[in-house]
Amino acid sequence: MLSNKLRRFDLYTKPVEDCRVKTSFGGIITLVSFLVIVLLFITETWSFFTMQLVEQLYVDSTSADQQIEISFDITLPKLACALVTIDLMSQSGDNKDSIKDDVFKQRLDQNGKVIEGSKPEKQAVNTNINSTESPKTRTLSVEAATERFQEEIEQCKNDAVLRALSQMPGEGCRLWGKLNVGKITGNFHIAPGVPSTHSSSHFHDFHSLSPGRFNTSHTINHLSFGQHFPGRTDPLDGRSVYTDKGGIMHQYQLKIVPTRYVRNGETIESHQFSITMLQKDIMGGAGGIPGIFIQYEFSPLMVQYEERHRSLSFFLVSLCAIVGGVHTVASLIDALLYSTQRALQIKGMAGKFS
Repeated sequence: MLSNKLRRFDLYTKPVEDCRVKTSFGGIITLVSFLVIVLLFITETWSFFTMQLVEQLYVDSTSADQQIEISFDITLPKLACALVTIDLMSQSGDNKDSIKDDVFKQRLDQNGKVIEGSKPEKQAVNTNINSTESPKTRTLSVEAATERFQEEIEQCKNDAVLRALSQMPGEGCRLWGKLNVGKITGNFHIAPGVPSTHSSSHFHDFHSLSPGRFNTSHTINHLSFGQHFPGRTDPLDGRSVYTDKGGIMHQYQLKIVPTRYVRNGETIESHQFSITMLQKDIMGGAGGIPGIFIQYEFSPLMVQYEERHRSLSFFLVSLCAIVGGVHTVASLIDALLYSTQRALQIKGMAGKFS
């Protein structure tokens, strides 16, 4: 008979039912083993359906010509829109006339509300600058800091800066939009005055006004580099800086780390950054101009995050390993306890007959 021949290959011999011994501790071990298998099964199943984020570090090999999109949204509650400009400065010296910047201004009242009837205005961005030095202040009157504000308006009533101050008292400004920059050290800044460039030096002309007239308190509603990816945090979002006086230069030094996020075969190119924040009081003798300066420098290293899921075959092998491993360990414990019990019983019986 075929069945009789197959019996020779049976590695799992079965004892006769009458010869099997069942113990109470064996039942306890069985119940505990079953609970352990169920818990490990749930844990392994949860791990199978949970995404794992693998982080790796590389040397950044992407081209320096790659364009990086900067998204920003900044509110200046103490400066009117007519007073501030946005300048983009690069260390490369290249004139990137093809850059399509999309920047807007929105007038705000003293309470930070949009002024009724005002519409967002598109703002031109000065990109014809090839220096990353801090801009300098240029004034037309050395005694301007001591003159009274009303006298300055009367004497320079045709001046655009003074006219804006007189016609828009207490106004604020919200600036938002996007800038496209090369992958090279540079900065962009929001500052009052009329910008100009001469011999690679960047100036902001305040005419007869003192820099102390300009209060650069601000809130950074949003600042990011590149596309958004899951889990990214933008550390400057929601940061507010308020001062009671003008003439303060706010510097944000950013270390940009190129970041690649891989999900389902798709790659998202983005950037993360760390920040160092500095403040300079222009009226205290420090150089520079009042404003908000975002200075950025790119790291030579790249971080890559990759979403990974366990394969079905790995999951099934893990389940088999759980069942087999727990059963084997439980069998060893049961055999050890049973052998110990039998030895004690035999020893006790021997003591009775001695």
